[in-house]
Amino acid sequence: MSRSPCAPRSTRPTRPRLRGLACIASFAAVIAIAATASSCGAGDFEAVSKVTSVRILASRADHPYAKPGDTVNLEVLAFDGRKDKTRPMKIYWIPLACVDPPNDLYYVCFALLAAAGKDGGAPNNPATALLRPGVDLTPFLPSGPTYAVTLPANIIDAHPPVAGSPDRYGLEVVFNIACAGHVEVTAQSPDDLRKQQVPIGCFDENHQALGPTEYVIGINRVYGYATRTNENPAIDGLTYQGAPLDLDQGITIDRCDNVAHRIECPEQKFDVVVPDKSWEVNPGDSPSGDPNASDSAHEQIWADYYSTIGDFDSDARLLFDTHAGRVTGSEVKYYAPKDPGDGEMFVVVHDNRGGAAWVKFPVHVR
Repeated sequence: MSRSPCAPRSTRPTRPRLRGLACIASFAAVIAIAATASSCGAGDFEAVSKVTSVRILASRADHPYAKPGDTVNLEVLAFDGRKDKTRPMKIYWIPLACVDPPNDLYYVCFALLAAAGKDGGAPNNPATALLRPGVDLTPFLPSGPTYAVTLPANIIDAHPPVAGSPDRYGLEVVFNIACAGHVEVTAQSPDDLRKQQVPIGCFDENHQALGPTEYVIGINRVYGYATRTNENPAIDGLTYQGAPLDLDQGITIDRCDNVAHRIECPEQKFDVVVPDKSWEVNPGDSPSGDPNASDSAHEQIWADYYSTIGDFDSDARLLFDTHAGRVTGSEVKYYAPKDPGDGEMFVVVHDNRGGAAWVKFPVHVR
C-alpha cells in the first residue's frame, strides 16, 4: 500500500512489498487507498493508519525464507474496526496450492481456482458443485489467524531461473480473507482477458456481496531458498514519552478539543525498540552481484503505526537504513481524538525481505 507523501522523505521507507513474504491488498478498496495516500492534511479520506473497517494489518511466517520441504507457519494480524459488528469478522484461508506461478504473478493463481469451479480438472469432480457462485464455502475453509503450508520438495527446481537473481528460488502463494460474513466464489466474466478477476468475495446471509469495509483479502508469498535465510525482526518493547511502555496497561490520556489544527493538543511520543541483531545482511543486495561479497547491504527496517482512535503525524517511520544503520529520531507523534473512548494501537515492524513482527496495546481517552 502506498504511504502518505506528506511524511518527510527521510522518514518514509521504500516499500518492496511485492517481493517480500506478505503483500496485503484490499482488492475492492484499491482506489480508496490510493486516494487516501495522495492527499495531505484534513480531508475527506481518513489516514491509512486509522483502522475503522475490517483490516489485515500485517502477515508473517516463522521462516520468512524457507527450504524445500519445510513446513511454514503463517500468521496474520487482522482487526475489525467497524462500529457495527453485528456480523463478526473471521479469518479464512484458501487451501489452494499455487506454486511457482508464471512470472511470479499472484493473479495467475486465480485462474486455478476458476478452473476448479468449472470441472476441478476432472469429470464429476465434487469441486464443480462446491466452487460456484451462491455456495457458502466457509464450512470447508480453515479458519483462524494461523495456517501452515509445506513447501514442495521441487519448489526451486520447478521455478524458471530469473535473470539478475543471484540465487535460485521457488514461490508458493497463499490467500486468506478477513470477512464479516461468509465466503463465496464470485461470478467471473468470460470477456475479461486480463484474468485478474478476484475469484472469491465476502457475502451476507442473503448472498449479497459486501463492501470494502466488510472484508479484505491477503496475499502471502512464501519463498523457498536452498541456503539463504531470514529471521523476523525482533521487538524489544515500546517507549512512551521516552520511558518503557507497559503493553498490557497501555496509555490513558486526555481528549483533545482542537483536533483539526492540533492546537493545545499534547504530543504523545512513541518509539519502537528493535535490537541491532535484527539488521541482517541482505546477500541479494550487493553492487558486485556476488551474494557472498562483503559489500552486501543490510536490510531496511521500518515501523507502521495503526490506531482505532486518534491520529499520527506519520503512519510510518524508518528504523534502519540499508547502509547507514540505525536511524535517529524515529519517534512518531500521536494526537488524542476529541471524544473520549477506548481503542487499540498497533505497531508493525517490517524488513524488506518479508519479515515482520508486531505488538498492540490499549488506548484509553478520558
